[in-house]
Amino acid sequence: MKITKRERDVMRLLVNGLTNKQIGQQLGISNYTVRDHISSTFKKFNVTSRVELAVIAIEMER
Repeated sequence: MKITKRERDVMRLLVNGLTNKQIGQQLGISNYTVRDHISSTFKKFNVTSRVELAVIAIEMER
C-alpha cells in the first residue's frame, strides 16, 4: 500500500497512543490535518478504528 511520508509519521505517533492534538504538535500541523491523514489511511487500509490502523503500522515496522 502506498502512503505518504506524513501519513507514515502520523501512524508512527498514533501507535504510541498520542491524540490528534499531540500528533499535530509533534509534527507542526493542525489536529484537523492529522484527522485528514488518519482518515486517508483508514480508507487506504480499509479499516475503521485507530486500533486497527495501529496494528497495521506495527506490522509495517517489522
